[in-house]
Amino acid sequence: MDQKKLYGKWFFWDELAGYPMMLYYWIKGNKIQKMLAIRIEKARSKASKIELTNKLKNEYLIKYDIQDNFFSYHFKNIDESRYHNFEEKIDYCLSSYRDEAKRNLSSSKLMILQENFLNGAEHTLFLYFVLEGKIKREIRLSDIMIGEKSAEHFLLFLKDKKLIDENHNLLVDNKSSFIRIHRFLKDHHIINPDFQGNTIIEAMENEYNSNFDAGTFSKAVKTKLTDFEEVLFKELSILFNIRY
Repeated sequence: MDQKKLYGKWFFWDELAGYPMMLYYWIKGNKIQKMLAIRIEKARSKASKIELTNKLKNEYLIKYDIQDNFFSYHFKNIDESRYHNFEEKIDYCLSSYRDEAKRNLSSSKLMILQENFLNGAEHTLFLYFVLEGKIKREIRLSDIMIGEKSAEHFLLFLKDKKLIDENHNLLVDNKSSFIRIHRFLKDHHIINPDFQGNTIIEAMENEYNSNFDAGTFSKAVKTKLTDFEEVLFKELSILFNIRY
C-alpha cells in the first residue's frame, strides 16, 4: 500500500502527541489482537441487523470494492484464496500489520497505522458480514459495454431476435455465431476493446447462463460470417450508430 497515502505528511510535533497515546495503550494492555477482536464483533453485530435487499446488495458491493485502507488492502488479497478460513485471513492481516509496525519507529506513524487498521477492519468486515462473505460481484455485459444503456439495448435486441429468453438464457446452439456478434461489438468499441477475450467470455457466461470456452472463442472470430450474421450486424450498426 502507498506509504504516503497511508501516513500522510510527517511533522515533528506529531511525535509529541504520539508517545502519550502509545504509553496509554501499553499500560492499559490493549494489544492489537484484542482491539481487533472487539472491532470484528462490533462489525458482526451491526451487520446482523441489516436486511439485505438486491438494491442494498449492489450498493454494499460497490462500497466494498472501493474500500481503500491498510486492513482492506490485505484482507481482500487473502480473501481471494480458497484455502484459508476466516480466522486464518484475520491472522494474515494481523501479521501484515505487525510487519508494517516493525518498520516504523515513529510514534505518530504507529498511531496512524493502528487507527487505520482498526477502523478499516470495522468498515470492511461490516460489509463483508452483510454480504455473508460473498463479496465477488459477477461481471456482466453492463460492466464491459461502453455507454450507460448499451447493455440494456443490446439485450432487448437479442430477445427480439429470439437469441435469448426473458431470463437471458441462450436459445441458440451455434455459440460461434453468438461469439462473433460480441466480437463485432468489441471491434466497433461498443464492448470496451481494453477487455481481453477471457473477460468477455466470463461476462457472457454470467449473462447468458452458458459456457463459452476459450478455444471456441478463438476459432469463432476467424470464421466467415453467415448471411444471418450479416443482417444482424447491419441492424446492430443502426442500433449503435456504427459505420458498417
